[in-house]
Amino acid sequence: MSLPTFTRFRAERYTPAIGALIHDLDLSAPLDDTAQQELRTALAHFAVLFFRRQTLDAQRQVEIASIFGTADGGKAYFPTSADNPIVEVLETRPGGPRYTTDQWHQDLSYLADLPAGAVLQAVELPEAGGDTIWASGRAVYQALDANLAARLEGLTATHSIEHSGWPEILRSQPDGEARYRQIRNEQVPVSHPLIRTHPVTGEKYVFTNPKYVERINGLTRGESDWLLARLHALYERPEAQARLRWEYGTVAIWDNLTTSHYAVADYLPAYRRMHRVTF
Repeated sequence: MSLPTFTRFRAERYTPAIGALIHDLDLSAPLDDTAQQELRTALAHFAVLFFRRQTLDAQRQVEIASIFGTADGGKAYFPTSADNPIVEVLETRPGGPRYTTDQWHQDLSYLADLPAGAVLQAVELPEAGGDTIWASGRAVYQALDANLAARLEGLTATHSIEHSGWPEILRSQPDGEARYRQIRNEQVPVSHPLIRTHPVTGEKYVFTNPKYVERINGLTRGESDWLLARLHALYERPEAQARLRWEYGTVAIWDNLTTSHYAVADYLPAYRRMHRVTF
């Protein structure tokens, strides 16, 4: 697939399968319509965009997310920023909750209305470690043999908040049991197709989620477990991945549908704080 050209910035491919490092663009400055459209185009083609040496306050991070969709944070039950309630605070500290983000997942796939993506920036970092890895669902689809791809076409999988670490996290908080029961009633399991098509590029991609998927619908438990294990293993191939080493001033914007990501937890018990806006 030929890549588009850009006039407002330079896009350097990060790995052959996924990602681009964006040069010569200051996200804190006003962006004209052309720059905004080119960013949307870049995200559609590269799936995750990395920016270095950026300075975004809470309001500007929300504005950047709004270039790609409607910014609507707070759905994942993380604490939110005092500066803007749409900004979620992903904080890891000794004695604090473990959010089980150190496994492959797409954010919030237990929702019927799936988030399209997110803007994440580093606020406080450990001395070493704490990388984030993204894997391409398009590369996973391309790795399937024709028979398996045909078998997956039309199948759906059940996604549930119960199939994650959230129940334990919520129950550990004040009034946690009551809050957990309320959330469980609100977030009933939903089904999403295993194979989806990107609306801009027309490419097919695999959409599954070890953190939230309970099973593939219409199959026996054994068949479902075998197929899910096979698909999830493809995300773990380095050839499908891009690994980002965070620095102060780094911003990542990703497509939450065509990618899966993994927050490496090798820095514990050091402190790490990230700010995220989902769109």
